[in-house]
Amino acid sequence: MKKVALNIISSHKIYAKTKIENLDEKKLVPNMMLRRRLTRNSKVMLYLSDKCDFQGTKIVYGTCYSELQESAKMADSVISNGLLSPTSFQNSVYNTAPSYYSLIKKDKDEIITVSSGMKTSLDTLKTAALQALVSKEQILCVAVECINIPNIEEVNRCTTYLEAGVAVVVELAEDENGAKEIEKSYKIDGIMESLQDLVCVCGMHEEGTKKIFVEL
Repeated sequence: MKKVALNIISSHKIYAKTKIENLDEKKLVPNMMLRRRLTRNSKVMLYLSDKCDFQGTKIVYGTCYSELQESAKMADSVISNGLLSPTSFQNSVYNTAPSYYSLIKKDKDEIITVSSGMKTSLDTLKTAALQALVSKEQILCVAVECINIPNIEEVNRCTTYLEAGVAVVVELAEDENGAKEIEKSYKIDGIMESLQDLVCVCGMHEEGTKKIFVEL
């Protein structure tokens, strides 16, 4: 398999057992009406992109469970014979978070959304590597899971942290000198497996790694 060497420009991760606080929504989205429409995934993605100082080019966004809160709201409405919320319907798709990002940041570049179960962040990273290889641009690679819905404790068997996200900004390296394989020892217990590959890359970057190999 071909391996691609990527420079890690910046990275950030965030997670909480129930709800991530202080996501800087008012600073990042001054428009109150738009801010009220944002999903939890969207707020986390905006926060991560800001912490990575991403200025806008191509984005690869990954999520295993997508906008679970919005889907749960619609399911509750169906069960109770209530009216379906047009906002929840609009917000229940996989690319909601990057779509809000592009709207708020006026970013018209390419967005790819990836969802592949517990391999989501790995496949997100592979897709970002392909994008970097083809475009020669910096790529925002971000994965988010927010599953804090009513009664989640009855079915949750995959995470201690109901909200979590991780992002890295990468670009194609000029050479492979100093590039490292992704080290699984940087996994964080309790974070959903769908995020762990990017968590490892972020952890490596925090400890000084500047270049990684990604196997396509």
